[in-house]
Amino acid sequence: LTGLAGELDNLRRHYRQTLQNLPIPACSIGDDGEILMWNHTMEALTGISADEVVGAKLLALPEHWHALLDDFNKGNDPHRYKHRLDLRGKPHWLNLHKAALNGPEHPEGGSIILVEDQTETRLLEDELMHSERLASVGRLAAGVAHEIGNPVTGISSLAQNLKLETDNPEILDTANQIQQQTRRISTILQSLMNFSRTGNHAHATRYEPVDLHRCVEESINLLSLGDNSNGIQYENGCPQDLQILGDEQRLVQVFVNLLANARDASPENGRIQVTGKRDSYSAIIEVIDEGTGIPSDQQDHVFEPFFTTKASNKGTGLGLSLVYSIVEEHYGNIQVESPAHPTSGKGTCMRLRLPAYEPDTDADSRPNERS
Repeated sequence: LTGLAGELDNLRRHYRQTLQNLPIPACSIGDDGEILMWNHTMEALTGISADEVVGAKLLALPEHWHALLDDFNKGNDPHRYKHRLDLRGKPHWLNLHKAALNGPEHPEGGSIILVEDQTETRLLEDELMHSERLASVGRLAAGVAHEIGNPVTGISSLAQNLKLETDNPEILDTANQIQQQTRRISTILQSLMNFSRTGNHAHATRYEPVDLHRCVEESINLLSLGDNSNGIQYENGCPQDLQILGDEQRLVQVFVNLLANARDASPENGRIQVTGKRDSYSAIIEVIDEGTGIPSDQQDHVFEPFFTTKASNKGTGLGLSLVYSIVEEHYGNIQVESPAHPTSGKGTCMRLRLPAYEPDTDADSRPNERS
């Protein structure tokens, strides 16, 4: 090509090369859903090469990418911020931007989509917010432990001495009750200290694949060691191949708390079911009991520290706060649904959603070859 045609061709090549080397993932989509361009950064983000997809339809992409890009391309919003996408057991947060390609110079129409990977920024923000919150709770816990711990120890010692100085049954009974209450205060202080220490994102670098079925089974075994089983039957229906990336001991703590709450709420000889399944790139685990349920006006507060639906001498209100913190640390979420059985109006369902783990040996689903 020479003259004006040659200059236009060089300009076209220059702009195309600019898009290809852009340090932001970008792709262009035709009005019919055909992928026209897929730059190098997009290849790195998705793990899908341009040769596999250029000329193919969006439908040919793996399900999670097809659903995301097709929905955004067909929508009216030019921007979408902080969209979460779970890839290989790890969450990613993406900002999407769209611009239409139309006008006299683009009679074929279509649009170009830019994808910003905000994962690192989001993780830093979460870590900062979490650290600030835990630092605040930690200062409170340290102050409470210092101001209350020593007097409580003194009271317990006095009660113990009192038991050695008298044979009066009423005084002995009172001394025993004093010691029981001081032990309860110590338990509350310890729970608060545990809450302040839970959820440190620094542990995330040591996360390993965790078998959720094994976690649930270990939790059931731990609870069965107690003497207050009340004839409760536990059913572990979590698939044995369901895994996430995480800290196994912290996740066992989650299930111990959830199963213990379900046990305390269940009637005698009741049944507690644990189910699990894969939903796209998420693992969903449900703990369902047959108890009286949680009133709707209390469901928004059950994860708050010191909130409890149990009797004042039965719980500290910190168990579900621990659960919430650990689940959040694993980039998941937990929801409460009550009643779990609409027909009977009873039961509570605790639903956890966590990023499912995919072993590196598993081949990614690839788009079909275009014709």
